[in-house]
Amino acid sequence: MRKKSEIMKEGILVTIASFLALAAAFMLYFLIFMVFESVANQDGSYGFVAPLRVGYGIIWLGLCLIVYRTTLSDWLKAGVLTASLTTFMVGIGVQLYESSIVVGLVLLLVAATSVFLLHKMKQKWYHYYAVAISIIAALFYL
Repeated sequence: MRKKSEIMKEGILVTIASFLALAAAFMLYFLIFMVFESVANQDGSYGFVAPLRVGYGIIWLGLCLIVYRTTLSDWLKAGVLTASLTTFMVGIGVQLYESSIVVGLVLLLVAATSVFLLHKMKQKWYHYYAVAISIIAALFYL
């Protein structure tokens, strides 16, 4: 019985950490977007949006790699993984919205690579759960 309660506790912690990290990531993106809009958008062309979307996702992936090398709790690392994968997949997905097949392939490639790396690092089950949450979140966004 103790094992089931531990699994549920881990699942709940990862879920909460994932949603909080996602909220923080998208609020931060909104703030950065507003700064760029007021500073770098003098001509009204919104030319900064594409590099900002993709760059922000890449920065989050880098942050995730850094977090996985720390001694933070594994469930917190899984939450950051969710936010990182989602911001990257959403950034790419929104950028390539006209090519839905390419977006689907990118999502599949990101998810498969993540699962492969998690398996190679011998991570616990809830890291895979974090990947599933990120896929669902990205699909809802797109």
